[in-house]
Amino acid sequence: MTRKVFVDSDTGVDDALALMLLAATPDVEVLAVGSVFGNCHADRAADNARYVLDTCARPDIPVYRGSDAPLGQELRLSGGIHGEDGFGNTGLRPAEPVPDEPDAVSVLLDLVARHPGEIHYLALGPLTNLARALQRDPRLVDRLASVTIVGSLGPALHGDTEPWADRRFRISRDPNVAFDFAAARIVADTPGPITWCGPYVTRQCLVPERYFAEIAERTGHEPARLIARISEYYADFYTRSYPQPGGTRVMGINDSLAAACLVRPELMLGALDRVMETFETPEGDRYLAGVHARPDDPRPVHRLVFDMDFDAVISLAGETLERPLPWA
Repeated sequence: MTRKVFVDSDTGVDDALALMLLAATPDVEVLAVGSVFGNCHADRAADNARYVLDTCARPDIPVYRGSDAPLGQELRLSGGIHGEDGFGNTGLRPAEPVPDEPDAVSVLLDLVARHPGEIHYLALGPLTNLARALQRDPRLVDRLASVTIVGSLGPALHGDTEPWADRRFRISRDPNVAFDFAAARIVADTPGPITWCGPYVTRQCLVPERYFAEIAERTGHEPARLIARISEYYADFYTRSYPQPGGTRVMGINDSLAAACLVRPELMLGALDRVMETFETPEGDRYLAGVHARPDDPRPVHRLVFDMDFDAVISLAGETLERPLPWA
């Protein structure tokens, strides 16, 4: 059975790989990609998504611009991780930029009206678009098949008041939630089939940079060559942040893990049902982590992923890049 998917992306390096995984999966129909700020500005994120899909010979998948500012807090971007352009400062651009209109939130609401109960929503960046859509239609999640989010600090230990102190969060913690906490809180307060796959699990999976470069060299396939080209700056960050024996250069594939939760749910080895609690650091950053519901707790219960078959996800990403075009 074909799964219809709407992707919400602040298209940086790991987003690009996740988009490729979705575009190459035969039983997935990507209805649209909406952009959001995060790894770069929303207009650039839209152009990056367009470039990725064109490289994958998928011009049939439309891309729309989404939110370029958070709800009620200062704009922050991850330029130090993905480069100012989200693509490792390579300056790559699509042949034609994505236009301003129609906007991603309006497109989402229209698609859900046309396909009620059928669309799986995959959020790879801050949750501003989804929160804005919920403000316009509070029952939106009821009309989605599922929501999968790259975000949250995962399940907090019982009584833990500082879940961000886990060593996995010593670098960048959880930008998708922190960059628009108000939006994340709106989503966390919404009942429905919502799964959070945040850095608690994704930071456990670091891939040698050479893994993708060797596929590009061996096959010459354009999607693999693109990942290899935009990954150098990104791998610089991860290699500095998570030094490896022998100085092996590594990179994260955070968003591909969330995409795998959607297209290959059997690769989720552990998940818990929790309510989403707000935690604030001494510096004033706010995050979400899952805690046990108290008796008569009115908050909705969501699912938090805490373990995956990492080797299988890495293999899935590699197999995607090994595939010759066309992927349609």
